[in-house]
Amino acid sequence: ESANIPEGLKQETFEQFDNGNPIDAFVSHRGFFVNNDNVRLVRVLKDYWKAAEDHACGKCTPCRNGTTVIHSILEDAQEKGLTENQLEEIKKYCIIMEGASACGLGQSVPAAMLGAITHFHDDLVKPADKNKGDFFSAVTAPCIEACPAKVNIPRYIDYIQENRPDLSTGVLLQKYPFVGSCGRVCVRLCESACRRKELEAPVDIKNLKRYAADSLKHNVNEFFKGFKIKVEHKKGKVAIVGAGPAGITCAYHLLLKGFDVDIFEAADRSGGMTLTGIPPYRLPKDLVADESTKVIENLGGKIHFNKALGRDFTLDDLQKKDHYQAVFIGIGCKDGSPLGLPEDKNPPKGYMTGIEFLRRAEQAVKNHEKLEIEGDTVVVGCGNVAMDCCRTATRLGDGKVSIVYRRTEAAAPADKVELHGAHEEGVHFNWLCTQKRVVIEDGQVPGLECVRLEAEGDPNNRRAKLKEIPGSEFIIPCRRVIAAIGQQMDTSIFKPEDNIKLAWRDTCVYADDDTLMTSRPGVFAGGDCVLGPASFIEAMAQGELAAESIERYIQDGQAPFNKRRQMSKIIAKSGLFKNGEGDHCRPQVKRERVPLPELAPEKRKNFDEVELGFTREEADEEAQRCMRCYRVVSVSTQKPISDTAVKPAPAKETATAKQ
Repeated sequence: ESANIPEGLKQETFEQFDNGNPIDAFVSHRGFFVNNDNVRLVRVLKDYWKAAEDHACGKCTPCRNGTTVIHSILEDAQEKGLTENQLEEIKKYCIIMEGASACGLGQSVPAAMLGAITHFHDDLVKPADKNKGDFFSAVTAPCIEACPAKVNIPRYIDYIQENRPDLSTGVLLQKYPFVGSCGRVCVRLCESACRRKELEAPVDIKNLKRYAADSLKHNVNEFFKGFKIKVEHKKGKVAIVGAGPAGITCAYHLLLKGFDVDIFEAADRSGGMTLTGIPPYRLPKDLVADESTKVIENLGGKIHFNKALGRDFTLDDLQKKDHYQAVFIGIGCKDGSPLGLPEDKNPPKGYMTGIEFLRRAEQAVKNHEKLEIEGDTVVVGCGNVAMDCCRTATRLGDGKVSIVYRRTEAAAPADKVELHGAHEEGVHFNWLCTQKRVVIEDGQVPGLECVRLEAEGDPNNRRAKLKEIPGSEFIIPCRRVIAAIGQQMDTSIFKPEDNIKLAWRDTCVYADDDTLMTSRPGVFAGGDCVLGPASFIEAMAQGELAAESIERYIQDGQAPFNKRRQMSKIIAKSGLFKNGEGDHCRPQVKRERVPLPELAPEKRKNFDEVELGFTREEADEEAQRCMRCYRVVSVSTQKPISDTAVKPAPAKETATAKQ
């Protein structure tokens, strides 16, 4: 029905699935498209209901019986079409499922069938064609689609409800090894899509993930002890450059597939920017080591520390000398961005980037050294790195810590939880002002000169134009100024002979969006070096994608066509999970979000973890809030779906990376 069509929907979104393969029909919880007059709805809907039947959990009778009965009727009716009695029976089951099913799958699957009965009766009573093409279905949810790694979030929450944290962790281990780490520092894109927020607040998905890992009473590396792949089962030899989230996740999946993997890391430990860029009060460093180094070694992989690309080896060394069949580059954005002031060229004592400051603090904690800072600190910026800097500074000294940010708090990109923590810890915020110059006396910083700003229009709009207020200059006295406005990778590690094209004004590595293949054959790249400063979960998702591409590349020199990834692109472009008529939250028992226990602000003058995690009872109460908003999305194509991607075109000098 027209009322259910998402706003701005373009029908060309549903015209082609893989290269040169037209979409005959597309079915979802919001209705269906049929692009081919020769295709019969009975066959298309039969395949759709088969997917629903296969994924019904069986916990409630309406969905368990309804999917089975309706699929059986549609299967029997393919050769001669549906009878009026069959249509009435299907309609009866659909109405029961919509109103009485316990979760989103049973509630939403009938929509397309009921729409077909109402508007396309004549088509349903005709015999169905035999499928000469192909069919692909995905069972997903808004939270799953929002997650870069496409973790099956409702499923691992189900296992928490059943008091099976081992199985819950197993769901997460299908995607990445950093279960406990991600459960502490994930940016919670899934929660922004959680439909529970329409009622009270989103489900605390991140901390349920942490609970699943922590309640095992051991780290996930224990799952892989004695699990080394035998040499004769290995399929090929792959080099990974960088032991951060992207590199470790890529290695993890390749090892599970049976490949021989070597990781080359410039630092003396694995973890990448998670070690230096995330303070211990958010992420314990021994946990990172357990979920990276120990997991990789238990699987039979090798990590070579203190080995840097461009310094200790080249890409030619890896491919031509050491005969690695594929290489993955997963280096991070390890350099901070300065403020763009004249003082950047010859920084005075006390002026540094946020990454440099966090690196110094992390080294002190690592070496059990006492690092105390005197005087006041000013942090410029209000992203997550700025929050880490200001909250770290409050732990290292008794001076005043201030933030300078050019917009309002509502427009700040920092995680709201981090902003709340900074307020609790006494950080002072200067909104709508910007830096003018670093004050220098005798080679040191005594202050930062700033000027106040005003916005044209809504000050909380991040696109609002800003202008300085004449005569509003002021100086914030301080002993140090920390620039926390961005990060960048060191592109000097690449030489012309490497044939690695750069993108986004030569700040990132160019890699094909679907395969992560770079301009050099056999070399793939992902994570920060491709995306720019990215989140933990985005880097891990790229590591998994790279592993899939590398496997196929080594097997036959081609990159794979990822059907699930293509389905997600269609879902995103079509806006299928934007709330609209017919897809609102059903009435639910009111369940407020369970508060997460935290260390009291007065006890935070150290690097102990601030967030303390859920108890068993708290985790169960929070898990009960999940509405299991599963949806079935299916595509029927004119020809068999290819398992090979179109080979990426050579990178152009003007190529840009997705930011």
